[in-house]
Amino acid sequence: MRLIRILLMVLVVVVLGAIGLVLALPGEKIARLAADQVRAQTGRALTFEGDVGISWYPVFGVSTGPVRLSNAQWSDAGPMFTAESAAIGVDVLSALRGNIRITKVEAVAPQILLERSADGKANWELFPPTDAPARGGSSGGRVKSLSLEVLSIEGAGLRYVDHGGDSFALRDVDLELRWPDLDQPAEVGVTLRPAGKAVTAAATVGQLRALLAGEVSSVMAKVSAPGGTVEFDGRIGIRPEAAGRVEADLSDMADFAAAIGFPGAPKGPARFKGDVTVTGDGRISLRDGSVTALGNMLKAEVDVTPGSARPMVTANIVAGRLDLGALSGGSDGGATEPASSGWSKTPIDVSALGLMNGRIDFAAETVDFGGLVAQQARGNVTIENARAVFTLTQLTAYEGAVTGSLVANNRSGLSVRGDLKILQIALKKALGAAAGLDRFTGKADLDMDFLGTGASVHDIMQSLGGKGQVAVGRGTIEGIDLDRLFRGDPTGGTTVFDRMAASWVIENGVLRNDDLLMELPRVIAKGAGTVGLGQRQINYRLTPQLRREDGNGLAVPVKIEGSWDKPRIAPDMDAVLKQNLAQERKALEEDARKRLEQELGIEKQEGQSTEDAVRKKLEDEARKGLLNLLGNN
Repeated sequence: MRLIRILLMVLVVVVLGAIGLVLALPGEKIARLAADQVRAQTGRALTFEGDVGISWYPVFGVSTGPVRLSNAQWSDAGPMFTAESAAIGVDVLSALRGNIRITKVEAVAPQILLERSADGKANWELFPPTDAPARGGSSGGRVKSLSLEVLSIEGAGLRYVDHGGDSFALRDVDLELRWPDLDQPAEVGVTLRPAGKAVTAAATVGQLRALLAGEVSSVMAKVSAPGGTVEFDGRIGIRPEAAGRVEADLSDMADFAAAIGFPGAPKGPARFKGDVTVTGDGRISLRDGSVTALGNMLKAEVDVTPGSARPMVTANIVAGRLDLGALSGGSDGGATEPASSGWSKTPIDVSALGLMNGRIDFAAETVDFGGLVAQQARGNVTIENARAVFTLTQLTAYEGAVTGSLVANNRSGLSVRGDLKILQIALKKALGAAAGLDRFTGKADLDMDFLGTGASVHDIMQSLGGKGQVAVGRGTIEGIDLDRLFRGDPTGGTTVFDRMAASWVIENGVLRNDDLLMELPRVIAKGAGTVGLGQRQINYRLTPQLRREDGNGLAVPVKIEGSWDKPRIAPDMDAVLKQNLAQERKALEEDARKRLEQELGIEKQEGQSTEDAVRKKLEDEARKGLLNLLGNN
């Protein structure tokens, strides 16, 4: 809508300046009459400086020196329209009959100032309503008819000042206007160069005179720029206000957005259709909207209400397949970093969070989050002061159900927080899509929360903190067979487990787990170690042990270490030898004690050690031998 506003303002002021110029006929006297006519029609002062005379070439008519049209009385910013000189071709016979027929208007270095006051007044509102009498209470001073065959202006400067909003300036504006009669449609062509490349607009204005007087007119317009076109068919007012059908056909969104002064859009074609309404107080609504872009097709209804700091947006979006990964591809066409090189260090642009407040309800049959695919997504997004909360009321992913919330906060640097509950998700599919890990199978229940800060995915993963827990029913671990390992074969295979559970904490991008428990029919396995989420490294020890009632079954620790893309999995033979030799030594010592007790006939009292029992036995035997020796038997 900003582009439409600019086009309308350029049209309005150049036409108004032209009207003042076209009223000038040969000679100083005619110039004074023209100035009087402009004042009678608009209340503004039209001033000619220097000589005003007849021009013969290239335009037959009037040539002037510097021209100036005064501004509204409430403005102190200087003239509304100036030009270094002007040449106007006229039909003198028509002028003598009270009609002004302009064959050609040319202006040199025109400068246009458009202003809107803080209370909403516009300096381009010059004409009274069409049914109102002329200024001064008489209609005798009004022009009977005005015909403008061609108004052609090149290289104009335009400055827009809104004392309650935006201000901007444009250079090198071209305009062509064909207006055969005041009450007939006008053909308008405007060329702008907001970013160096030409953006052209061609429009048919049904009631240009009413539009200039602040009323509403029918308009059919087409804006063309590198990368596509946008068409409008409806009604427009210069407050601005509009209502009509908008259709856009873009061969490349990036090229089109860059041409109109908004670089950074993703590359690729796009189509848009919808009924758009813009009210004079700045409210915008979209109905029956449909968008096709980046492989996505969605329907939308949107309402935008002006706010003190940023607009308030409410929207309802429904999609079939929604590919969010395509939105992060950028517009430079550069290759993305391979997964093995680590997390992306490309800065994440979340500046859009600060553009609006509001709530967006969404529904999609399939959502691709850039590799992670989900179905039946339902939820909403609330945005307030550069902080967005994504609430998932329904999401099906990898055979499981996901609920929870995700928060992106850009109030003082980007932070990302999640609080998720996942039920019965398929581990092989989920871990394969998320981290390239495909060794685990089974259905998992998971509760987790996390918080990360930073300008890129790399920074966020390095700073990550949080906690969580997981429980898995029957499943497998591919690449290692614990039963085969106990039979002396450490290579390959698959471990089938009955249950697995674990909890963890995350600090500075490192996940630590100390309580992994995995139960197999003949083996129980425990695990502890770290997973470097930021560095994508793993250092973990899984210790399977044969089940025995006394808990002293053979144990074979397995080390899992290295990059999580290609981890090394191997038995920890040093730990195996130390642990099992210690158990064997303890068993031999116990067996020796039992043999000694049997051979000596020792009966230990409750709580008595073998050493104390042997010592007491020897003392008793020595006492008996001494008594026998003394004959006291």
